[in-house]
Amino acid sequence: MKIEFEIADELAIIIPRSQLLITAANPETYAEPIERLMKQLEKCPKLYKTDGKDEHPAIFHYFYGGTDIFICEYDKEDTMFGYTILNDDLENSEWGYTSVSEICRIAPLNIDYWFEEQTIEEALYKRNPNYFKKPKSLQE
Repeated sequence: MKIEFEIADELAIIIPRSQLLITAANPETYAEPIERLMKQLEKCPKLYKTDGKDEHPAIFHYFYGGTDIFICEYDKEDTMFGYTILNDDLENSEWGYTSVSEICRIAPLNIDYWFEEQTIEEALYKRNPNYFKKPKSLQE
């Protein structure tokens, strides 16, 4: 049985082009992750909606090598807000704004289709517990 699916335009723009081409060519492999990403997109907070919170939802995760970009807000046009670690440089990692078009121009960067829902603080702590403090959500 051949699986066919269509990737909604609003989802397609947040998937890097090379990854999108592979995804579209392999619907049997990517139907479930695309559905999961669409649900995440629908519940992604708008810009400034997580201001002042102790923890921020990690809606999307982009990665390549030692680079991780965790997104918690998106204006559904081009601007995203989240936490970025470039090339494992933890000391200079930071919260900030980025654009979807900028992210998608970085050829080896991919959106993580199998990223588990969690907070950015949880993801950072799990990635490097010796550097990031343990968030309240992981404390017993």
